[in-house]
Amino acid sequence: MSYFSRRKAKIVSTDLTSIEENSISSQEVSVDHRATASQNDVAPSSAHTLDAIEDDLQVAAKSMSEAAGEVTSKINSQRHLLGQVEDASDRLETQSSEAASTASELAHSISELSSASDEIGRQITNSNQLVDQARGLADEANQGVLELQSAIDAIANVVRLISDVAKQTNLLALNATIEAARAGEAGKGFAVVASEVKALSQQTQNATDEISSNIARLQDSAGTSIGNVTRVIDVIAEIRPSFATVEAAVHEQIDTTRSIGDRARDTAQFVQEVSSQAQAIAASTEQAMKVADEAAQASTGMGERADGLGNRFTMMIRQTALGDRRQQDRWPARLNGTLRAPQGTQRFETLDISEGGLLLKPEGDPSSSTGSLLDLQVTGLGSTQVRVVAVSENGLHCSFVSPGTEFISAVRQKIAQIHSEHEVFVERAQDGANRIAAAMDELIRTGQLQADDLFDTSYEPIEGSAPQQFATRYLKHLEKLLPTIQEGILGTDKSMAFCAAVDRNGYLPVHNKIYSHPQKADDPVWNAGNCRNKRIFDDRAGLSAGRNTRPFLIQTYARDMGAGNIIWMREIDAPILIQGRHWGGFRTAYKM
Repeated sequence: MSYFSRRKAKIVSTDLTSIEENSISSQEVSVDHRATASQNDVAPSSAHTLDAIEDDLQVAAKSMSEAAGEVTSKINSQRHLLGQVEDASDRLETQSSEAASTASELAHSISELSSASDEIGRQITNSNQLVDQARGLADEANQGVLELQSAIDAIANVVRLISDVAKQTNLLALNATIEAARAGEAGKGFAVVASEVKALSQQTQNATDEISSNIARLQDSAGTSIGNVTRVIDVIAEIRPSFATVEAAVHEQIDTTRSIGDRARDTAQFVQEVSSQAQAIAASTEQAMKVADEAAQASTGMGERADGLGNRFTMMIRQTALGDRRQQDRWPARLNGTLRAPQGTQRFETLDISEGGLLLKPEGDPSSSTGSLLDLQVTGLGSTQVRVVAVSENGLHCSFVSPGTEFISAVRQKIAQIHSEHEVFVERAQDGANRIAAAMDELIRTGQLQADDLFDTSYEPIEGSAPQQFATRYLKHLEKLLPTIQEGILGTDKSMAFCAAVDRNGYLPVHNKIYSHPQKADDPVWNAGNCRNKRIFDDRAGLSAGRNTRPFLIQTYARDMGAGNIIWMREIDAPILIQGRHWGGFRTAYKM
């Protein structure tokens, strides 16, 4: 079938079921006038019904999104409170750890003090015993000195007796000398003896005098010693009560220290338990924070899913003939221009164009809102006024307001030019889709795959992949089948960025080799741009490509390659039909 025949099929086909159940051929447009008339009768009512369903879905999705936002807000508030609790528990854990350390050190110090007190007690007891021993020794010394003094006194008495005998002997010797002198010659011998006795008595007297002198000194020393020993005994007697008091105080201090030690150990144990509880609280708080984070992520995900669900339903309805509100097809076009609004003048670039409007991307943030009227000057087309019908991340979606004849004529000429330029792109996408469909049919025909396996949507997450990759029952078969077809088509045009088959949910099992590298651990940013196979691209572009059942679809969008790298793409897609069932679409993309 020629390109223009398919173009006609695109415009005439109005029944989604007929497209899904029959192959795209010239027979699809052979609709008799009665069927067409019947459809025309039903179309307005069905269109209103679809509009109502779409409005209800949008309201429901918005309600779910708002509810999810409210839940997220409350969860975030709870997370804030949990954060404060976590901070407090962290401080408590730190303080209790410090207190536990201090209490442990205090208990250790008190234990050392108790040991020292015990040693002091032992020394006091020993000292007391030594005092007792000293008192005994002092008493013994005093007794010995008294006995010594008695002995000295006895010696003194003997010495006095000897002295007295010596004096008497000297007196007798003197008398004998006198008598010897009287006797004359006869008494000379006796005089010699008397002289010797006198000398001996004199020596004895001298000795006794010296002994008496020594005895006197001994008596003085003995008296002094007796006084000193008596004083020692008195001092010991005075010290003894003090030692008893100190001993009692030390023993009391020992008992007190032991009691404090016991309390310190109890305190240390209690603080350790508090520290353990603080750590448990910190761990529980951390776990609660993780749960809150997961809940917040789940709530955010719920809101995103609600928005995505609304978009999916809207897209599903818009993909039907009755639900498609487009009165004209959009064509990718990059045209420069300026817009004038109450906020001022901005430069812009168009991304697509139709006979009814265009999508433009202003420089900087768009300051216009839905319903705004703008005056445009478009290079190569002229000037006109537009109304902003929607604002999205892609830019401002505008419809022409009373465009002039010259402007519309220039638009039609531009579209005809783009139409002609895209004929080869459309045929390439359709050819690729047909080749892939034929190859998949062959898998089923030869029994390599069951039809249900080929339409498997139980996407199994591949563990450890980031971004997440998925496996299906048909993945291994398509990994062998698709590269030859897709790489061959990719090599036909250097301007082509990629070409790949996706199922109805945007799952892309096999990408081009340049985007199918093994993932790197802990580098999701690199993986996002270089490991794009086995992933689900359920954004608007991916779902539009996968859900489209018309002969072809042309769309423009911003492609996120990761790390903030955004590339504007022009994409031509064609549906893939397997045994009359819509499997997905074949995407061919080119950089704009």
